[in-house]
Amino acid sequence: MESVLSQNVRRICKERKISMKELAGKMEVDPAALNRALSGNCRLDTMQKMATALGVSLKSLFEPLDDVEGFIRIRGKVYQFNSRNELETILQKDRS
Repeated sequence: MESVLSQNVRRICKERKISMKELAGKMEVDPAALNRALSGNCRLDTMQKMATALGVSLKSLFEPLDDVEGFIRIRGKVYQFNSRNELETILQKDRS
């Protein structure tokens, strides 16, 4: 099972359209090292680099994920969302 840290980092990257490779570059670490950090015991300095590179607080990397996910159909088009934020984005685009 993926850790909350890993889920949040991947979610934030997806929301900001940043690949894991790009994140590793911003952190000035090898992509394989980032992957290992997200897969196991991650050091505090590495977590801080992640937060800084993503422009978020260290605390936000450990906040529980939304329990909201699913699909919504708007005017015949189906959208998938995995967080409240994604759902709000979809709804805002529909209002435009």
